[in-house]
Amino acid sequence: MVLADGDGWDRYVAPQWWTVSDWLRGDAPHPSAPAMREYLHAVQDTYLRYQHRHLGWGVFVCRVPS
Repeated sequence: MVLADGDGWDRYVAPQWWTVSDWLRGDAPHPSAPAMREYLHAVQDTYLRYQHRHLGWGVFVCRVPS
């Protein structure tokens, strides 16, 4: 099992936020832009207020014996 620390979790979510921000800057007139802007702000707020302190993640690597 491999566990992530807070820095690893930040590296996981930050590119997602960056991608949405890039899309909003490049395609602002899109009909979904207001909803995506609201979504981005909501997930950033939730992560920074609550999740960063309490969440983590891990990866299990399983191997079937041959």
